[in-house]
Amino acid sequence: MTGTNQHQQPVQHAIDAADHAILQAQDAQHKLQVAITEANPNAIQSAQAALVQADQQVSQAQRQLAEFANDQFGQQIKQTFEQLNQAAQDIEANQEKFHTPKQVR
Repeated sequence: MTGTNQHQQPVQHAIDAADHAILQAQDAQHKLQVAITEANPNAIQSAQAALVQADQQVSQAQRQLAEFANDQFGQQIKQTFEQLNQAAQDIEANQEKFHTPKQVR
């Protein structure tokens, strides 16, 4: 029994890190939406920084989770990996909103 539990700890740690990264990405995206709605340049800049940090967390979580992709925890890891991929796509879409220069007259 103990061997199984010890084997599950790294997997559970990777899943927990992935869940945290997903929540961080969602929070950063929400901050960005609020900042855009308020048209607050400082809040937008802060939200962009949060998006960059969330993107790094998601990437790190993806790498951690990939280590266990062929393990016995296949379905749970697959589902979490899909959520991470969605979070990464959402972050990228939000970041692209500000890479296009806007003309102000």
